[in-house]
Amino acid sequence: MTDEATVSFHELCRELPVQTGLFSFGPVAIGMAQLWNGYAHETAVSFHALFALVMVGFAVLVTRYHLASFQLEKLERK
Repeated sequence: MTDEATVSFHELCRELPVQTGLFSFGPVAIGMAQLWNGYAHETAVSFHALFALVMVGFAVLVTRYHLASFQLEKLERK
């Protein structure tokens, strides 16, 4: 690949801010809300922490996919 074909997360945020926010930060926010919910209701926080960890992993995977599809779209434009 050439240097022109690489894209950065910053570029993705600049061109598609709503989608990037939903895909990258939405699941993390849901995981944090679930952690807070477990803490507030005094339940086993370990289950909520596991859920939050899974949501962070999901956000990473979806963001990587979103970045790859954006890179492909950028290559097709040229």
